[in-house]
Amino acid sequence: MKVTRLLLFAFPLFILASCTKEAKFSEIPSVIFDGFIKYADAAGKDTAVDFLFTLRDGDGDIGFRENEFDNSCGADNFNLYLAYEEKTGITYRPKKLWLEVVEVTTNCDTLVYFDSVQVKFNQRMQSIEPQGNTKSIEAEVRYRMDFASALVLLSNAGRFEFYIRDRAGNRSAKAYSSDLLLVR
Repeated sequence: MKVTRLLLFAFPLFILASCTKEAKFSEIPSVIFDGFIKYADAAGKDTAVDFLFTLRDGDGDIGFRENEFDNSCGADNFNLYLAYEEKTGITYRPKKLWLEVVEVTTNCDTLVYFDSVQVKFNQRMQSIEPQGNTKSIEAEVRYRMDFASALVLLSNAGRFEFYIRDRAGNRSAKAYSSDLLLVR
């Protein structure tokens, strides 16, 4: 009888204690879209948008440290990749612009050409350090797009496909934002 009471008392405590352990995330980072925060002028026209997402990483190697650059030819020094897709009816297609492209190859050759290129907002996130005694990271990231630098390239309706890459080169799965509807 005492053993049964002890088990009835101890089992819920064991379950409760197991729920409070630190969350263990994969070494492959993950991203979850959280939303947009829009800013408008006095006339109600959008002037800036904050793109919000949560990232998780089990080994804590997110973002570049200060002065951390790969100077080798053709190196990709981005770690946040945002590609814009405009909405037409119920379908999405990459929004493209004709641009002069300057590309440096891994052999240090410089190629200059014109091409139809998808509108992208690739960025360098700064290093995000783990908190406490853990290597895992869970953080909300906010990326600002204002009218002068980004909103002029966007359609009235569209979404973003995005992913991140950690310092070890691990890429998160691609995620999608909800529709961003702009008032111009």
